[in-house]
Amino acid sequence: MLRVLLLLLGLGLAAIFSAACVDEIPTATQESRALETPEESTPHPDQAQQAAEEATAPDDGSEDDQPIRTDIYSYRSVRRFADRMLEVLAAERVWCDEQVEVGALRAMLDDHDKEHIWRSLLVPAAGEDLRAVRIIAEATAQVRGIPMQELPPVFLISRTSLRHHACLFEEIWEDPTDEDRDWTVGRPASRLAILLGQDVEDYSDLEQSWLSATLAWGWYGEIPDADELEPGADGVGEVIIVSRPSMPAVFVDVISHELVHFLQDQWTGWRLHDWYRDVETTDQLQALRWVVEGDASLNELYLLNAPLSNLLADFEWGPERNAELALWYRAYHALTPQDSENLFAAYDQGRSVLAALREDRGQEAIDALLLDPPESTEQLLHPEKLRLDEQPVELVDLERLRTEIFPEADWSEPIVDRMGEQWLNTLILTTTRFTTLARAVATGWGSDQMALWQSQDGSAEVVTWQVVFDHDAHHREAVNGLRGWFYSHSALEALPDDDDPANLHRWDGPSGAARLVIRPHSVWVVAADSPALADRVAEGIRSRTWTNYWSPDS
Repeated sequence: MLRVLLLLLGLGLAAIFSAACVDEIPTATQESRALETPEESTPHPDQAQQAAEEATAPDDGSEDDQPIRTDIYSYRSVRRFADRMLEVLAAERVWCDEQVEVGALRAMLDDHDKEHIWRSLLVPAAGEDLRAVRIIAEATAQVRGIPMQELPPVFLISRTSLRHHACLFEEIWEDPTDEDRDWTVGRPASRLAILLGQDVEDYSDLEQSWLSATLAWGWYGEIPDADELEPGADGVGEVIIVSRPSMPAVFVDVISHELVHFLQDQWTGWRLHDWYRDVETTDQLQALRWVVEGDASLNELYLLNAPLSNLLADFEWGPERNAELALWYRAYHALTPQDSENLFAAYDQGRSVLAALREDRGQEAIDALLLDPPESTEQLLHPEKLRLDEQPVELVDLERLRTEIFPEADWSEPIVDRMGEQWLNTLILTTTRFTTLARAVATGWGSDQMALWQSQDGSAEVVTWQVVFDHDAHHREAVNGLRGWFYSHSALEALPDDDDPANLHRWDGPSGAARLVIRPHSVWVVAADSPALADRVAEGIRSRTWTNYWSPDS
């Protein structure tokens, strides 16, 4: 559930809270630049001219004037969005209550196939809505500095329609498992939380707020098998705006945010979604999201204050929008630090990081990051590491560790993830509201490696997490920070540290046992489903005579 929501957020939930969370919005004062897009994304000159003419032509309200091809409005073009969104809602049984007419909707299912119902969610933007999108698209492209080759398809979905259909399909939708998705990023961390007796947040209450309140939000996605729908249409994206049955023009920031994603995809040669699918670690996923969502959030704020020939003069920032932003602001600050990081850091902190990068090195530096995304949040938090292309250090060979700690043949290959500096910072924030303290703990992060180990028969599992640090001072701070993190788990009971109090700390709980092993330059977290297994793994790590903790040759 959480991974579905994070992917949804990563691919385009507009950061509508951002305008309420900043004291001063920067103004774009320089002339917008036209950047040369990669060769593979450049359309045929005739197509580009036609798209430009359609995008800027006045709207007389006639359907012939619409630049969006009607044959793109197919079930297949939006199935990815509809599948994922309804899957999220149906799996959690959020919406079904006595106020929803399930019987009438079930009759619709009897009369029409599922494809018809999926498609019935979507209403193509037309008339005044389409005119609003065109104007915002022109202004967005000018502020972002990338010419828009064509206007992407834009659809509207009413929240009422969405939640009613979610209720209907709850009856026939099975909750997908990790194995069904073949998705390993984040799984070790989820198991770690469960072994420590921590609830894994699914954010269903927050989803309900998004869909039931007066907030509007957006989604940018790619059209699957677009070349079969329209020859040469590969890479064309779609923008989905979830709002009222029609789209209020005051939602400039939401629309602009999603259109920036379209420009990013165009700039990268339509590779953005491939990168999201190909990420291998939580750290890499967060770094990519900071660049993608931070860029869109930064430019939506520039757009709102950009003096672009009064292109946006028709769209007033009314009291209705202020009320919505105030509601979002309260919800945002009610979240725990870890929830805030999981949901919003890419928009909030990503915007701040990219704003500093843009100030220091210009928009070209952000463009370069889109073409060559960073591997780690460390590179974004420390600009000098980004300039030097400094990568996380290599860690001990887990295969070698497995043969020493689990010599039996009945243990599977571990599922491995790297969590990153920002994840460590957020973890420490769960025990303290002092961001400077959490930042001090995480600053010396050199690399980490979290692994989920499971027996072949599924009867036993253990999570190990090795974190290495660049300096002894950071190492000591991290030890204290992680001890505080363990003590913050109410389900865990601290045990006497009679054996080696300087290098081993122990906790037991109803769901499992935890051990903190302290080594020179590194810290190991061990969580297992039994105290005996936790002790065995901790002793194996503690007794090794390593000389270099982050070299696979040690």
